[in-house]
Amino acid sequence: MKVEETKLDEARWGKPQTKEGESANGIANPSNDDKKELANFKATFNSWAPEKKREKMHKVGVILISNIPKDMDGDCLKEIMNLHSVVGRVYVQPETLSSFKTKKNMRKGWVEFISKSGAKKIALELNNKPITDGKSSRFRGLLWKMKFLPRFKWYYLTDRMDYELAVCNVRVWSQARKRATFWYDPDQMEYFKKQVKKMK
Repeated sequence: MKVEETKLDEARWGKPQTKEGESANGIANPSNDDKKELANFKATFNSWAPEKKREKMHKVGVILISNIPKDMDGDCLKEIMNLHSVVGRVYVQPETLSSFKTKKNMRKGWVEFISKSGAKKIALELNNKPITDGKSSRFRGLLWKMKFLPRFKWYYLTDRMDYELAVCNVRVWSQARKRATFWYDPDQMEYFKKQVKKMK
């Protein structure tokens, strides 16, 4: 009887009826456990507690990806990871940092999942697996290299990035100061003029 009723509804409305656990587009809806994890995550991270205390209140999982392609930004990475589990925060290492000295223009990235067990499972399933199966994708032929970081807190990463940015800024300022003082040093100017004369 249920099958006949669904057929009558489809004929009446002209649309197929959605199954249990699916949305109108046929995409699987998040489970009750995922909804509880997301609600708990939002409740803790929207509170006025300090960041260190908030991360203790809700156990999240962080994954390190060591081979993010140059053309993949944080939004693209978050969209891909959201297909597997609910993502909290994403950070992709910028090219301007001094630590961006890897081969083939690969960068590091950190992905925070609201479920610690889900992060462990994703790291095991996706490690050494293709980024995409599409033949026309720009990431074709590339493999994921990721690992789960136990007892890793997000503020460890933010502190490290602040330090690297400060070091990069100090290095840029020191180079600019050396260039500026070079032209005002009479000894350096005489040496430079002698070198120019030798070249002539």
